[in-house]
Amino acid sequence: MEKAHFFCVLIVCFVFSSCTKRPVAIQSSNDVEKELVEQHCTDALMDSISQQEAMLVDIPIPLYDCRILPTMCDEIDRDTLVFGYKSPLSYNQAVEFFMSQMERYGWRHLVSFDSCVETIMQFNSPDRYCTVVIKKSASESECLSIFIYIKRAGIESPLSQ
Repeated sequence: MEKAHFFCVLIVCFVFSSCTKRPVAIQSSNDVEKELVEQHCTDALMDSISQQEAMLVDIPIPLYDCRILPTMCDEIDRDTLVFGYKSPLSYNQAVEFFMSQMERYGWRHLVSFDSCVETIMQFNSPDRYCTVVIKKSASESECLSIFIYIKRAGIESPLSQ
């Protein structure tokens, strides 16, 4: 009988020790609302960028590039489109890609600037300007960053009106 009593006490100790009070993470309604607003903002931004990219059939984007999203929902200037990408290409491959492909797509190379950390290439077409900024990565194992800025040509500034 003592063995049965001992096993009952032992089982009760195990059961109660597993029922210890654990803190429960409760999100406040403000946190939930903030997350919903951020998700909505990100979704709206993705839709806007996808629509803008769909119109850019004459801008080459290297395969396997991953889009970089802005950290917040900034309004993009109505005359300028900005796209950012992380690329697995090497620095030299990315520069060569844009130099050859932009001209193949009908863009004319205007000027390039090289520094130890980035290359800036300016192109134009009859109705737009395109600036491609290729930033070197900190190490060979990291992806480099590519930013593409597209501005319509011939737009008068608000100051000249």
